[in-house]
Amino acid sequence: MEVSNAFEVQSAPFYPRERLDESGILVIDKPAGLTSMDVIRVIRRIAGSKRIGHGGTLDPFATGVLPILINHATRLSAKVMDGVKEYVGTFVLGISYDTQDMTGTPLHEMKPLPLDFKIEQLHELAKSFVGEISQLPPMYSAIKKNGRPLYDYARAGETVAVEARKVFVESFKIGERLDERKFEFSVRCAKGTYVRTLVHDLGQKLGSAAVVETLQRTQTGAFHIDEAVQLSTLKYVSDIKSHLKPLTAI
Repeated sequence: MEVSNAFEVQSAPFYPRERLDESGILVIDKPAGLTSMDVIRVIRRIAGSKRIGHGGTLDPFATGVLPILINHATRLSAKVMDGVKEYVGTFVLGISYDTQDMTGTPLHEMKPLPLDFKIEQLHELAKSFVGEISQLPPMYSAIKKNGRPLYDYARAGETVAVEARKVFVESFKIGERLDERKFEFSVRCAKGTYVRTLVHDLGQKLGSAAVVETLQRTQTGAFHIDEAVQLSTLKYVSDIKSHLKPLTAI
């Protein structure tokens, strides 16, 4: 997978003047184009520490809150991941992609919207996804089947049976209509919920199709977007220390 120029700059050889021995949580505003592991590699290079993890994967195209757990904080990863997740984004009606976001390949030509379509239909349909629901994980996901992530099967063009899972959606709201087919939305949900799939299933239920265009995670547990740090601003161990939150913040 190609990554952004910003990551290439961060990936340049770097020899830290000091090692980060403190433990804590660094809340990153992940930029689009990087995987969650890409972010860990950048922080690991700056901090000079190998004991670094994250508190919940974000898709490469997505942005927003990515808690980075440093040293003893890695022991608390399950607690961080169990926290509620909140997202905002945009989606487009009338088309589906194999990835359920617009980084993949369209599965068909743009479909016309139902003749009697009104935005009120989306509001009502979104409500039907609130609560405990059954969700079929997307093939382009890291969930493993027979020891292999599903995206390995998808990229190889192989077919594999995927079991539906129970997930919990606290709220799913449709926001402003940006143009004929594009809408804003927000989701608040428990871990394991695929927002891409939620939007895809909304399009199916409408009798059309839908795909996520942009996605930002604004909350993970106790951590919010307004306290997140831009990855590009971190160059030295002192930069990380100035933003490091204590273990009690979880």
